[in-house]
Amino acid sequence: MALRKAPADLEPYRALLNQWVPKALLRAPGKGPAQFDGVLTFNAGHGPTRYLVEEKRHLRFLDVGVIADQMLRRRAALPDYARDALLLLAPHVRAQHATALERAGIDYVDLAGNAHLQAHGLLVHVEGRRPPKELVRAPGRPHKAWIKTVMALLAQPELLNAPYRTIAEQADVALGTIGACMNDLAQRGVLVGRKAGRQLPDRPALVALWVAAYVEALRPRLKERRLQVRAEGKPELVARLADVLVERGTPWALTGVDAADRRTHFFRAEETEIYAPVGAFEDRALQKALVAQPAVRTGNLLVIEPPGPLATPGATNDGAPVAPNLLVYAELRYRGTEQALPLCQ
Repeated sequence: MALRKAPADLEPYRALLNQWVPKALLRAPGKGPAQFDGVLTFNAGHGPTRYLVEEKRHLRFLDVGVIADQMLRRRAALPDYARDALLLLAPHVRAQHATALERAGIDYVDLAGNAHLQAHGLLVHVEGRRPPKELVRAPGRPHKAWIKTVMALLAQPELLNAPYRTIAEQADVALGTIGACMNDLAQRGVLVGRKAGRQLPDRPALVALWVAAYVEALRPRLKERRLQVRAEGKPELVARLADVLVERGTPWALTGVDAADRRTHFFRAEETEIYAPVGAFEDRALQKALVAQPAVRTGNLLVIEPPGPLATPGATNDGAPVAPNLLVYAELRYRGTEQALPLCQ
């Protein structure tokens, strides 16, 4: 279970909340709404109001759409609190964040003085206030080693508390980059603890951050090779891939739509996508064994350079290895397939 904040973490917001609702009570969530950080109750003259409160200290580095969806789903799972309002607390809520939150029906208050509270007998809206300069210092831009390291931590959670050398080996990055990556994640607020006590308190937020970095910074740089394989359908194509690549000892795994379809039976596409060493498919003998020929723009097989050793795990599913859900989801998002979300929930 994700770590929840102690009531003391909400103290900086108490004075701001008291400006708008002087008799409001901000308390720990208790057993019922334990997935939230707190509960705010007050009476503005038109009956009692109760907010389920979430605090995001590092909101500026997160995907506010994911945060909003997460809060809505958490409330939906609590029948006794289904009519409660939702309140997000953060050091600073940017204008674009505020718009997304208001659209989702979530109120907010930040330490810069911006606020949007809409409840029984209460309407507060303050915008345009900037935070102190010390609140806007940001971590560096995610780079290739960061993306590969975080991919390893998300795909294999047991690595989180492993020695740095083990993490580096599994992620296929230099040992010296692991410490910097861990510090970066801690600064973003998505990693807490040290050594054997490390935890990811908000995995959905980290997945959203990683997918955006993968799609923007790493995926466009991966080599690709298109081929047209003579086959009656996907089952024949995949079976032939399994026979030929296993015989040659070539690591590979289904990804994208075909991999997603094997887990959800929902997706369909004409093209089959796999992770595999692109150079291996330059071999004419391999092409002949696959009954395939190179294709420039169209084809029924797309070979993608693996973004790391974890992309080709070797485990089989109906005779074919399948990439981890995280990468399958990322490939679908790279192609603009929004329905991929259930793969990483």
